[in-house]
Amino acid sequence: MSIIFRNLVKKHYRELGKILRKAGIAAEQDKYIGNAELSAFIFSLLITAFCLLVFLKEGWPLAILLLLFVFLFTVILLAILHIPKLIINNRRIEVESDILYSTRYLILKLESGSPLLNALIDVSKLHTNSSKFFQEIVSDIYLGTSVEDAIDNAVKYSPSKAFTKIFNEIKNSLKTGADIEKSLKATLKDMTRQHVVEIKAYGKKLSPASMFYMIIGTIAPSIGTALLVVASGFLPGVISKIDFRVFAFLFFVVVAIQGFFILFFKAMKPEVMA
Repeated sequence: MSIIFRNLVKKHYRELGKILRKAGIAAEQDKYIGNAELSAFIFSLLITAFCLLVFLKEGWPLAILLLLFVFLFTVILLAILHIPKLIINNRRIEVESDILYSTRYLILKLESGSPLLNALIDVSKLHTNSSKFFQEIVSDIYLGTSVEDAIDNAVKYSPSKAFTKIFNEIKNSLKTGADIEKSLKATLKDMTRQHVVEIKAYGKKLSPASMFYMIIGTIAPSIGTALLVVASGFLPGVISKIDFRVFAFLFFVVVAIQGFFILFFKAMKPEVMA
């Protein structure tokens, strides 16, 4: 049964091995799936066991627990299998936060006459978010991988399109013998231009989004609560129905709205490339 289920997972997650590599997870595909199955089984079993006590107390049919266990196992397993994609997105944001700075420093080192390997080593020693991705390339080279193969692996398993674009230029320059500095400068200029466009687009979206936040997230809750209290003074029968639960519900609604707008603004903001 486990083998059949694992084959189904592999069928729907054909590139799971590549995704794990992009996420920086040092685990083989089969081992990760096995650990995911075990974790999903344990968590599902614990939740089902807790629900069993409730079912026995209320006298509900226990057959529902089997369906609940299957549902929980499937949901938890899919969530665990989706974790590497979330990690990749976080790594992408991390590398793109200051990739332009690291690339400028790389160009500066190349223009000063440093060989490519020495320039990569110097960039990997920077205290930037993107420097750790340069460190991975340098580590591969130290372990015996050639510079070309290390760069090829970086392009293949990079979580960031910007990082991939930069090292694609380096890889092509090494193959064709073109000037690396000129290629990187052109790529850096293009990436900077794209970033400026993204910032301008973000500025245009920010004004209407802020207006909706002011209306829905600030004005409506405060004025609505005040009107509710004032209106209850003119309706004596309503006062008895307004208790702590009503205000607790309103508080929960306001917190949910605030959380939604925080996530909305965070998702809308472009990655800052220093």
